[in-house]
Amino acid sequence: MTVKQECKAWTLLSVGALAIAGVFALLLVFSRTPVIQDILPWPWKSFFHKGLVTHVVFSFVVWFLATMGAMWSYGYAQRVGGATRSQVGSVALALVSLGCVGLILPALLDLGTAELNNYIPVMNHPVYFAGLVCLFLGLALVAVREVSTMQWGQGSTICAGLYLIALCCMGLAYSFLPTDLAEPTYNERLFWGGGHVLQFVNTALLIMAWMYVVKEGSGVDFLSKPIATVTFVLLFLFALPASFIYGLFDVLGQAHRDFYTNMLRYGLPLPSIIASIGLLRFLLSPSASKLDRLTRHALWLSLVTYNLGGLYGLMLDGTDTRVPAHYHAVIGGINLAFMILYHRVILPFVHVDIKEGRIFRSQYWFYGFGQIMHASGMFLAGLQGVPRKSAGGEQALDSVSKILSMGLMGLGGVIAVIGGVMFVVITLRWIMKGGRINEQA
Repeated sequence: MTVKQECKAWTLLSVGALAIAGVFALLLVFSRTPVIQDILPWPWKSFFHKGLVTHVVFSFVVWFLATMGAMWSYGYAQRVGGATRSQVGSVALALVSLGCVGLILPALLDLGTAELNNYIPVMNHPVYFAGLVCLFLGLALVAVREVSTMQWGQGSTICAGLYLIALCCMGLAYSFLPTDLAEPTYNERLFWGGGHVLQFVNTALLIMAWMYVVKEGSGVDFLSKPIATVTFVLLFLFALPASFIYGLFDVLGQAHRDFYTNMLRYGLPLPSIIASIGLLRFLLSPSASKLDRLTRHALWLSLVTYNLGGLYGLMLDGTDTRVPAHYHAVIGGINLAFMILYHRVILPFVHVDIKEGRIFRSQYWFYGFGQIMHASGMFLAGLQGVPRKSAGGEQALDSVSKILSMGLMGLGGVIAVIGGVMFVVITLRWIMKGGRINEQA
């Protein structure tokens, strides 16, 4: 498999992951719909939480990590040529594909129990954990290939190093945690440290996506090489101590837990601010006119949504809906960057034809404004004390302002989903029509 073919395969995996997440979202609705729930081939009461875990893991974890694989293979192709063959990429894709099967089967076969813990929700069954291992290991192979290029200071290499630190944290947690620990606590602590480091990975991916899109469309580096290097190195340095903490604090202690919370609180803002200011300056400069209108609008939406999430993060209370408001806006900003990355950089690179029109352009507005409304509604509700992870009467919607806030959240969520579905359907159809890559360049 050539590196260019590998890039296309990662693209298909990543967008396909969103399609799988969408199918499970539909099954979740069916599992709570009278009459229909009774004809499903599995017990709907047990399926709901398992289906929810599968939906979340594909819509966030697999989507982000497979996009990371696409970005690494794209960057690798720029250095060695798209026609270069890579056995590492082929093995990695096989492992990740096998892992995806392992992540799906427990929900469909009614295996194990679901745990909606932070960062990486799980199902307590060997098949699911085997799927996670294959997923992580496959991407680790590509990460090692990336690090071995010795391009120190470059975003892709730093991102690969951060990913390996995250895996190291998970491995250390596995070795330190008592085997007889209750499953909810065990799973939460197993992924606590590594999950926090993965947020540094996601931030690196966001900055890389912005850089690739701007460079491809305008020929301009919106961050100079020294500033870009400092930005990525800061991400790495803030995350570097993460794996050493397992030897300093009790893995079940509060000090251990607080370290990773503070690592995010103090480590992510500075690199994010540097990159955001750089992109803002570019978008306000005459050089931005070299980009087509849609690309400029998509970058603006990504920049605003991501930083809105950062602003909400400064005003968090761990018990109310300001927490999900923060991470939904941040994730929305990253997703918008990934969407325009695929449409302006990755798909043209793998020779997938893009046919633009009004419907194509509208997906960005639906998703961007929908996410802003969704997150803002949750934030306003949280300011009024609406608790997170609650539903029905537990929400205590006892005032008009609370009801309006949650209504804004719901309306925004529906609009964002429409945009997301448009992206998946349009992009998958283009990829499937693109044919095989046979050229030698």
